Amino acid sequence: PILMKHAWPGNVRELENMIERAMVLTDDSILAPEHFPAELDKKTDPSARTSDILSGYSLKTAQKALEKELITKALIQTKGNRTHAAKLLEISHPSLLSKIKTYNIEE
Repeated sequence: PILMKHAWPGNVRELENMIERAMVLTDDSILAPEHFPAELDKKTDPSARTSDILSGYSLKTAQKALEKELITKALIQTKGNRTHAAKLLEISHPSLLSKIKTYNIEE
């Protein structure tokens, strides 16, 4: 569950590095939560942060945060395929590219 709850802003590369690191640092044949950094358990997936996004009153701030989260989620779902992500998000491909740049989303 610890790996599933993390947002993985670095996507597959970050996950891959985390697993490789855990494998190198243990002699066990099965990885357990204690093989990963403690702060990993504190970082939750985007849907769990909805209350944080809505904690203030600024519609602009909430909209930006929500857009960034949905774009990140779509890119993860499509394994980085921007064309498919744009279709999921129901926006144009150029609009998606612009938002990726605006929100500094790493793939």
